[in-house]
Amino acid sequence: MEKLRRIAGIALRNLLGFALYRLIGRALAVRGVTIRVATYADNLKVQRWLNPNGNPEQLSRRNPDVTDWVAHWYGQLAGFVQLVRHPPEHSPYTGYWLFSLYVKSPLRGAGIGEKLSQEVIALAGSEGVQTVDLLVFNDNFPAIRLYSKLGFEMHTIRELEPKLVAEEKISGRRRVVMRKQLEKQA
Repeated sequence: MEKLRRIAGIALRNLLGFALYRLIGRALAVRGVTIRVATYADNLKVQRWLNPNGNPEQLSRRNPDVTDWVAHWYGQLAGFVQLVRHPPEHSPYTGYWLFSLYVKSPLRGAGIGEKLSQEVIALAGSEGVQTVDLLVFNDNFPAIRLYSKLGFEMHTIRELEPKLVAEEKISGRRRVVMRKQLEKQA
């Protein structure tokens, strides 16, 4: 059974690369997608999904500088993202950051990540900030394509570079910063 599940997973990942699959998936997914600010119950579901061994007690310590969103597809949890507002004392991570974008595998490429990211961008813009930053692995080409489509560009934060280089030495993967310049609100 485990071997069959692994084969099905490989087949699904290969299908995700086909434009026709993504086109059909986008047409079907968009109809059933709802996006909203996450409730406590939503965050419990997200925690069970992303960190099944985590401690639900951590959710009771809500951070007012973080706004969470969830996407549901026909009532089922499909994705998650955060807007994190870092004050100057969090340097080099200051400003507004798009953080923790996740979409469940079968629904990737269907526009859910794009919709979740647009929520972050819209809220940041409504709060009057000029930029939104994010970190992404430099080999995560689908994510980089999505963020580029949304207007993010590669960016360097000099103070953050030593941390990213050290992280790469430990993990073997390099994260890069992308930044979106927001339109000034009238």
